Amino acid sequence: MKNVMVVIDESSSSYDLLVWVLENLQDISNSNKLLIFAKQPQSFVGPISLSSSLGFAQLFYPFSPRAELIRLAQEKNMKIALGILEKAKKISGNHGIKAETLTDVGDPKEPIHKIIQERMINLLVMSDGDQQTSSLKKCLHNTHCSLLVVEKGIRIN
Repeated sequence: MKNVMVVIDESSSSYDLLVWVLENLQDISNSNKLLIFAKQPQSFVGPISLSSSLGFAQLFYPFSPRAELIRLAQEKNMKIALGILEKAKKISGNHGIKAETLTDVGDPKEPIHKIIQERMINLLVMSDGDQQTSSLKKCLHNTHCSLLVVEKGIRIN
C-alpha cells in the first residue's frame, strides 16, 4: 500500500500539480491513500507603531490588536484553507480518487513531519517556491519518505 501526500496552496500551479499526481502516479487507487495538506498562514497581527518625526526625535505610538481582530483573521484563514481543500477534494473525486484533507496553522514543517510518520507516507509531493521548502527538505531526512519537488509556476503536462 502506498500513501501519497500532496502539499497545496491557493495557486493554480498547486492544482496543476495535484492533477499531474492523480493522472501519473498509477499506484494511487482506492486501496492506497492520498492526503492533501494545505497550510494556513499564521495570523500575525503584532503591535503597530506609528512614528512622527520632530527634528532628531521620533515619537512612537504602539497599538495592540484586539483579540477579536486576531480571531477574525484566523477564521478567514481557516475558510480559505477549507475552500482550497474542498476544491482539491473535488478534483480528486473527478479522477476517481477519494482523498483525505488536512490543514494546520503556521509553519507546516512540524505537522507534515508528524503526518508522514503517523500515516506512513511513502511520497510527499510539493511545489518549490515556498520559503518553507528548504526546511521541509531537512525535516524529511529522518523519515522513510520520498520527496518530489516541482518548481512552482511550471505547467505539468
